[in-house]
Amino acid sequence: MIINRQDALKRATVLIGKSSLDAATIAIGEQLTGLGPFSLAMALAALGNNQICEMAGFLNDSKTCKELEVPCDEVGLDLDELREWGLTRRQYCVAHEIALIAHMVDRSRIHNITSGATPRALMVYSS
Repeated sequence: MIINRQDALKRATVLIGKSSLDAATIAIGEQLTGLGPFSLAMALAALGNNQICEMAGFLNDSKTCKELEVPCDEVGLDLDELREWGLTRRQYCVAHEIALIAHMVDRSRIHNITSGATPRALMVYSS
């Protein structure tokens, strides 16, 4: 599974009115399927396991962006914990990427607000 973080971030940042976690979920769902545009419900269906989103929310709340920047393959995974969550290693890595993209979206949104920069969504629509 290869997720292009920059493409996912670009897509997620233009999803105005969505939480960063929802926007990241949509962007990753679209990227993994090669389809879109997706609603949140469509992205959840594409992921195929609601526990992926639950884990992404947990990781988003409990880890920093810096912690999530460590590639999923290098993260020590507790296989018993994965079983408790009902996830495979691959599904955990998808959740990990969703959480990371959500943090990156938050950072991008804060930067746009504090810098006075034109939000990316407006730049896309105005071009």
